[in-house]
Amino acid sequence: MTEFDSSRVLNLARRLSFPRFAGSEGEARARELIVEELRSSGYEPALEEFETLTFKIDRAELRVLKPWTADVECAGVGFSGSTPESGVESEVRYVETGERLLLPEEGYILLLSRMPKLEGYKRIMKSKPAGLLVAEGSPHRDLSHVALMPGWRKHGSAPMLRIRFRDAHRILEAGGVRARLTLIQNEWKAKCYNVVVERRGWKYPDEVVVVCAHYDTVYGVPGVIDNACGTALALELARLFSGRRVKRTVRFILFSAEELGLRGSQAYVEKHKDQLENVKMVINLDVHGGALGSNDAIVTGPAQVKPYLEVLSRELGVNLSVREDVMGSDGTPFAKVGVPVVNFSRSSGASAGTHSVGDDGRFVGVWAFESMKPLLLKFLNLLTESEEFPFPREVPEGLKKKITEFFKMLGLEDEE
Repeated sequence: MTEFDSSRVLNLARRLSFPRFAGSEGEARARELIVEELRSSGYEPALEEFETLTFKIDRAELRVLKPWTADVECAGVGFSGSTPESGVESEVRYVETGERLLLPEEGYILLLSRMPKLEGYKRIMKSKPAGLLVAEGSPHRDLSHVALMPGWRKHGSAPMLRIRFRDAHRILEAGGVRARLTLIQNEWKAKCYNVVVERRGWKYPDEVVVVCAHYDTVYGVPGVIDNACGTALALELARLFSGRRVKRTVRFILFSAEELGLRGSQAYVEKHKDQLENVKMVINLDVHGGALGSNDAIVTGPAQVKPYLEVLSRELGVNLSVREDVMGSDGTPFAKVGVPVVNFSRSSGASAGTHSVGDDGRFVGVWAFESMKPLLLKFLNLLTESEEFPFPREVPEGLKKKITEFFKMLGLEDEE
């Protein structure tokens, strides 16, 4: 019988550790590797095409002009728009996260202590800034390579750069800083693909358990923890189940464009909305591999799941922190339409580098998968082999409200 091999998971994750941004050559290369792995496990993968808006940063520059002169390292924020080729020049004003007290009249470059939430962004846009500088949240963090949710742009937009904490602090302390901000980016509709295989159940084939992970990254980042390791973990589970006789169908889905707003999973849910009644539960694997860390589960589903997982972790002697909540990952579009979701992840100091070049695999290790292995295998065995599915197919009202708020917060509702 095929056994779960944690070393194999780690090796596969390292092979996937290169930028895999949606619509890029790296994403296509990763997809080919995934298809090759699944075929070697005996599957014939289906590629489900969808279209999504993507971007490429061509130039991102920040130059302080007064009271000193220097170039400041920065990273462009996708979908935030472009400046003229010559950039925009203005005084820099600090506005925290968009506090009304601090917002000036229009035309300034605004310095923010962190990326604002949607309501703060709306306030900021009313002041018609020339540009935005968003500080990283820690002096130890690399620059974030992220994007604005396109739906936010109906409230206005301004070219946006991420800058290091120490540079933001120097600008704030100096006061009266004048700077030139340049951001040139291109946007286009790209064809992306979800990769789908399944091991059909022999007794209850129309009852489906989905195991999923996203294989894309933010732009220009190796994305080892987020989410090469989660992808490799899903592929290893697919290999394991390829040789097993299961009562229920297990469907493995590798999603693209998660980092652009759960685009792949949303496309899948929309395409298959008439068949989702057969999906009993989704197991989502996102943010894995940190060797020094602990195991987490976020349950967006029936109240019975959390106490079961807590008992299971005690039975196995493996630590697992469980809470009922909504995770900003590919399970949530399923939960939105009533399919219960359990998100498994790994908490680790290594995760502090996600969405930056710091997510480079220095601190991943086999132990991360050895620790998670007994939990996943025992839980999946329960879901696939129980004569009656052990949990109700429901999402509690309190979590439904959180899901609605989550999609509103991201601006994913009623996008233009």
